[in-house]
Amino acid sequence: MIIQIYAIISEEDALSLVKLGVDHIGIVVSETGDRGKGIVSLEKAQKIIAAIKNAQKKSSVIVNTVAIAEIERFVSILKMDILHLCSEMSVEKLKDIRKMLERYNVKLMYAVPVKSEESIKKAAAVSQIVDYIMLDSPGESEQMSGFVGATGKVHDWSISKCIIEAVQVPAILGGGLSPENVQQAITMMHPAGVDAKTSLDLPFSGGRKDIEKVALFVKKAREVSK
Repeated sequence: MIIQIYAIISEEDALSLVKLGVDHIGIVVSETGDRGKGIVSLEKAQKIIAAIKNAQKKSSVIVNTVAIAEIERFVSILKMDILHLCSEMSVEKLKDIRKMLERYNVKLMYAVPVKSEESIKKAAAVSQIVDYIMLDSPGESEQMSGFVGATGKVHDWSISKCIIEAVQVPAILGGGLSPENVQQAITMMHPAGVDAKTSLDLPFSGGRKDIEKVALFVKKAREVSK
């Protein structure tokens, strides 16, 4: 069971998550950052990713662009483990990005907004290209305009279950997961991993994590996935 937590804004929180056994530590990055939205600068992201690598865990990174040239610039500087794409893209563009990432030995995760039968078809199509599928709730991200994720809302799990059963790549379930519902989600859908952000944020902290809640989330997920 992969446990993925977004969106980390400091080396301190990253190392706290490492100690708790989090597998994928997520960061949202822009050139200069936006502390109020939990987005770190390129310079800060380099430091956090270095701390994660030293701890032998994986960094998963969302960048605030959909232009391939700009994505490559972020990848070449950050050298993250996983690039997490959170905007609608054609299969052709995903193929181009995947080819580019191979030069940097970076894996590709693609977010599918789970909302209808079309989501199942989209997931099946992109599963031939990407390394991971992220199943997230539809609706615009509270962090980045035009991006999927960070809504704090649960979606239709029956559709996610169909996707998980249909695809061959690891599917990570997100969208409103918390210590209170993660066991139910895992038991119902058996995803390859689970993701949480909003439920684990400290109020009015710009993205700092409630470490006690993270610990409980990890504990609950591990208990039911053994």
